[in-house]
Amino acid sequence: MIVIGGYNSSNTNNLAKIAAGFTPTFHIEDAAAIRSADEIRHKPAGGKEEVLTLGWCPPAARTVGIAAGASTPNNQIGETIDRIVSFRGKMSLETLLGAH
Repeated sequence: MIVIGGYNSSNTNNLAKIAAGFTPTFHIEDAAAIRSADEIRHKPAGGKEEVLTLGWCPPAARTVGIAAGASTPNNQIGETIDRIVSFRGKMSLETLLGAH
């Protein structure tokens, strides 16, 4: 799960904590935090400091959840989706997001 929004946002931090109870979760501030299909800069749910994680999106992953804080601009959400899609080759956006 990717949660997009400011690290100081109470709303976004709560979204990340909830998601982390169910699945690996990466709280990012913007699309630039996704360095590649292997590297992501993020703040772990409940954490204080940004970290770099390798292997965040395994090649076999078929679905990536995306959530955003209430004040996260739509363009930041779109840029994040575009960035993830760019790393997943020819996989369609619908497949990536689990749409039917």
